[in-house]
Amino acid sequence: MKEDDSSISQKKIDELIKEQKYAALIQMISRRDPNKLKQYNSIKIKNQIFRLNQDVAVCANNNDVYSGKLIKIFCIKDYNNQYVPVIQVQWYYTKQDLNLDKKLMKCISIKELFFSTHIEFLAANKLQCPIEVMTFDQYTQLEYEEETKFFSRAAIDLKTMEPMPTVGEWPKSCVCRMPQNPDIQMIQCETCGEWFHLDCVNIKPEEAEQIEHYKCPGCQ
Repeated sequence: MKEDDSSISQKKIDELIKEQKYAALIQMISRRDPNKLKQYNSIKIKNQIFRLNQDVAVCANNNDVYSGKLIKIFCIKDYNNQYVPVIQVQWYYTKQDLNLDKKLMKCISIKELFFSTHIEFLAANKLQCPIEVMTFDQYTQLEYEEETKFFSRAAIDLKTMEPMPTVGEWPKSCVCRMPQNPDIQMIQCETCGEWFHLDCVNIKPEEAEQIEHYKCPGCQ
């Protein structure tokens, strides 16, 4: 009878893996045979080592690549003595996920991430590469843009799909009194230190390249 139960369990394991229902798989193994489930602090995938609490690029079940934080690493030993590595990821959301009006959306960078409470279990081979999620100030100090570097200055409310804190609570710049977006070129006043959008102070991008010392309208 015991052997028959194991056979049924193995069939169920294979079925859940095929259907990519890893949360159900972890729950079933935890309940029926917890000795076959272990947690680890790191995992090696495609010759790369990934560690707990690391920000990572992950190929989700729809085969699109997203950003998330690696929060758990499991390894399941099935009844055929095969090892099934499973990860738990807490997702970041991006600009395209937000529910904001057009004016506020201009303040959001395409390299900006919003940490969420959305958690998902995936096959460990979905891990693509480590990424770095920086603060806004750190990101704006970069000399050049890098594909795996992002920044975050807010989480996301999954009920309203708006940033937390809201865009209205972020630090503001320029005469328009809107938050900075690193994707949009700005110029800094050498007197007051404030940053200004070129459009807001009627400066063309080619003109900005020629300005060595800029004074804003309020400091002139």
